[in-house]
Amino acid sequence: WGSWTGSAARAGAGRARPVLSEQQPTLQLSRDDPRLLSVSLDKVTGIDFGCDLSLCWPYVLSLTPGGAAERQAEVKVGDQLLAIEGESVIGQPVASAMERIAAAEGKEVEMLFFRGSREALQALCAVEQGPATITLTLQRKDQPDEKFQLPYGCNLRDELISRGINVYQSVTRWTNCNGKQLCGTCIVDVVEGIEGCTRRSLDEASTLRENPETYKLACITNLYGDVTVKLMPKVGAAQWTR
Repeated sequence: WGSWTGSAARAGAGRARPVLSEQQPTLQLSRDDPRLLSVSLDKVTGIDFGCDLSLCWPYVLSLTPGGAAERQAEVKVGDQLLAIEGESVIGQPVASAMERIAAAEGKEVEMLFFRGSREALQALCAVEQGPATITLTLQRKDQPDEKFQLPYGCNLRDELISRGINVYQSVTRWTNCNGKQLCGTCIVDVVEGIEGCTRRSLDEASTLRENPETYKLACITNLYGDVTVKLMPKVGAAQWTR
C-alpha cells in the first residue's frame, strides 16, 4: 500500500509506474447520495493518501494532526477520493491526483470524496477490471525458457524464491539481504515488457548505474504486465556483489 501526502512538495517523487486500463471507471451514483462529501481545503490538505497495489484508487490513509482536513473535521480516514476541482480521479494513479492538487489555482482546492470502501466504490463503477494474472517468461543460461502465470502486481523476487529459483549473483544466495534492497545483488534483465514493471527508484538507479536501463532489482520489482526476464545477466565491473 502506498502513502502520498496532500502537500504539493512531495507529489510524484520516486514512485512506480502503474499500468492502467484504457477504459476509465465511471461512477454510477446520484450527486445527492449521502455517501458523497464535497469539501474545500487548503492546498496543503493535511491528508496522507493511500492507494492500491497498482498505485491507483486514491483514498484517505491518515490525517495530519492539526492539519487542514483534521481542523475542518469533515474528511475521515477511509474516504475514497473521487474528484479534484470537478475533474474525476476515480481509479487513476495517486500521483496524478497529487499533481492536480498542486496545479489547482488559488490557496484552496475543491475535492469530492466517497464515504465507503474501495470495493463498494468499484461496485458502483462501470470499470473493466485489470487481469488477474500476468505471464512471466524466465530465461536461464543453458536451460529452455519457462513460463509462469503469476498474480497481477506480484513481487518478482518473492515469486521466484517461492519456486526455489535463485535470483542472486555469486555466493550472495547465502549472504543476501532477504529482499530488503540492501545488498543490491538480485539483478535481473527485463528483456521484454519493462513497461509492465515498477519504475526504477532513485536508490535502485544508483545501485544499477553502470548497467543497462532494462536491469532491475528483483526484490523491488512488481509485475503489472507480461514480461520476459533473464536471470544472472552480466553486470558492470564495478557492480557490488558479495
